Amino acid sequence: MGANAAAPLSPLRISRVPSKPVRREEDGRIAIHLWLQCGGEFGGDVTLRLAPADAELLHAQLCYSLDDWPAVEPSAGERLPDCRKKVQGGGDKGGRRRV
Repeated sequence: MGANAAAPLSPLRISRVPSKPVRREEDGRIAIHLWLQCGGEFGGDVTLRLAPADAELLHAQLCYSLDDWPAVEPSAGERLPDCRKKVQGGGDKGGRRRV
């Protein structure tokens, strides 16, 4: 290899930190704690912070994927998965509540 040749990249793996639950932060964003590994070596912790609308979309897409349906597109917000149909705005702390 020459002096300018790039070294092969090690595979990057991202996974949830099992001991840290997903939570809502004071600013309303949803925090998901993740572990980074590169080439099998621990690389550090990071936190993915999502706006509530992005977290809602991710949740809907996960529900569809778990049911083997195509993931919902952002423009198709009216197509809620079954697990979200009974959830409406309101509730305590500006959150959502089941009806």
